[in-house]
Amino acid sequence: MSLFMGDVARFIDDSVLESLKLRPVAGLPTQIHISVTDRCCLPCRMCDIWKIKPSDEMSTGEWKGVFDQIAHWAGAVGLNFAGGEPFLRKDLPELTRYATSLGFSVTANTNATLLSEARVAEIASSGLDILYVSLDGTTADTHDHARGEAGTFDKVMAALERVDKVEKPRVIVAMIINRINIHQIKEMAEWTLERGYQVVYQPLFNTFGQSYDPNWYLSSELFPREEDLPALEEALDYLIKIKEADGHVCNAVGQLQEMKRYFRSPSVSNGLPCNAGHSDLSLDPYGNLLLCFWLPPVGDVRKTPIPWMWNSFASQRRRWEAYHCPRTCNMLNCNFEHV
Repeated sequence: MSLFMGDVARFIDDSVLESLKLRPVAGLPTQIHISVTDRCCLPCRMCDIWKIKPSDEMSTGEWKGVFDQIAHWAGAVGLNFAGGEPFLRKDLPELTRYATSLGFSVTANTNATLLSEARVAEIASSGLDILYVSLDGTTADTHDHARGEAGTFDKVMAALERVDKVEKPRVIVAMIINRINIHQIKEMAEWTLERGYQVVYQPLFNTFGQSYDPNWYLSSELFPREEDLPALEEALDYLIKIKEADGHVCNAVGQLQEMKRYFRSPSVSNGLPCNAGHSDLSLDPYGNLLLCFWLPPVGDVRKTPIPWMWNSFASQRRRWEAYHCPRTCNMLNCNFEHV
């Protein structure tokens, strides 16, 4: 029955769907997020994924089978490799080459500490389009503090020098805004422009790898305090001007504006619905299909084809839950492109 739920829903009144707590979608996903591993090589202060002891991760052959399935069903969509640290998987270049051969536009997130010359050469030949490089400061002390290990900044700088020598992938720097790096938000925008990179800013959120806690920020050493907010809001206004002028800042203006409210009231809903799972889906290292990182999976690709799960009753219920969710994690996705 799950195969036809998208068609059946067209004949069901919206009020009935609402009463049943179901939310179907008419189209297919356009973006696939692939967490290939929970392993990580850095003890970051804003993430506990590195503490996970993974087992039974999907094999190279299993992931290729998933890519075949998605390509046949949804076509040449966007595919993003994440983790953990995805480059801990030695088969990542092989997976990238296979995905690009099927027509996918492939991107990857990385802390860039594993990108030797040989690894960069593999990346360059794999067809990877964009490399999102985590960089939380323009100086070693700032970045290394956030990432929990001395010498990380220097490794990132060396990796970027290597990546700059190849034609692809292009680099987008990803900076997590926190109390320690507020004074370097503007500098990061200027530095990335000089290097020919784009930059995307993400507000610090509930520690990844932990259960959601609405009061998580009260015990966070990295969450901005009241006295930090004037400088933070000034920096966000600066980013808005840059976004409007040259666009190398990837964040939408509306999201940058909303960050000001978020950092003042991090557990108060912004009132906007969350569209997680409407045009995207996620897979964890063990084959679980998720429509939201913070809600339970809707199925297992090792047991059930993805097209069967996409508009199943479980998926429609999960979309309804996400759409009506009062949490503030919609700050972390594309909900603000229309604002």
